[in-house]
Amino acid sequence: MIPLYTIEEHHEAFYLWNKATEAGYIPPFGNTLLHIDHHSDFECGIYDTDWKVLFGTLDDMHSFTYNTLGIADFICPAIYQGIFNDVVILKDFTLLLSPPEEKMIKITDENLLSVEPISVFSRGMITKPESDIRLFTYRQGGLGVFKSPQSVVMDIDLDYFCWDDSLSTVKDKQIEITEQVYRDVTENPYHPFRIFPKKVVSAVEDNGRFYLKYTGLPNPQPKHDIGRVHKRLDVFIKWLTECNIKPCIISICRSRYSGYTPADMWQEIEKGLLERLSRLYDYERL
Repeated sequence: MIPLYTIEEHHEAFYLWNKATEAGYIPPFGNTLLHIDHHSDFECGIYDTDWKVLFGTLDDMHSFTYNTLGIADFICPAIYQGIFNDVVILKDFTLLLSPPEEKMIKITDENLLSVEPISVFSRGMITKPESDIRLFTYRQGGLGVFKSPQSVVMDIDLDYFCWDDSLSTVKDKQIEITEQVYRDVTENPYHPFRIFPKKVVSAVEDNGRFYLKYTGLPNPQPKHDIGRVHKRLDVFIKWLTECNIKPCIISICRSRYSGYTPADMWQEIEKGLLERLSRLYDYERL
């Protein structure tokens, strides 16, 4: 029976991977991540944290997940932990998978995680017991030939089956700020937020209250064809069958609150995915 987890936003996968290792569903080291998503989620965030927390308790993992991580930087910490040493990211339905590329992840002098090319020097450093460098392989593309001799963790975002430009489905969001911050943003021509186009990030006033507002870019396909979604689900299941993929665990991310999966579609997509997965696997929803 394959454990299947459902999460709302993708950073929560970091916590459930740690739960899965503690429960014995996957080995604590040396797994392959099969990340199926329109977005690579392969960012290294800027963290003010003690990296020893990544080797602590589940409570530490829960706190790090919900108090530190964003929704696009949860994979790299799991690589640094050693949970994954092979990462495969499927982003579309047309391109083939790229050849495996060796990379390394390490903690910089500024206490940041950093993904870098492998050098002769780093190959020597990795052999030292106190090394903070982790080596891993990386592949990205579409539904190409896939095999792994390791335990496979299959991580699926529902947005993979619907929008080709899912970022543009994100609704407007805002956070209240003080009047002083509002004045700084609107009157300072060199404010750091000027790095963003005003169309995307702006400071606005509404009835004497002040907000920092994020506006999603226009979506060229405001109404997606649900029939196309089901066709993509069928293509994906066919690919799983042909590659004979047998995951140790499965995680499904809805991405409905962030807007990457449209709120009026996620239920049908999830239902269709679960029904199709049940044809291939005996799974238990946790």
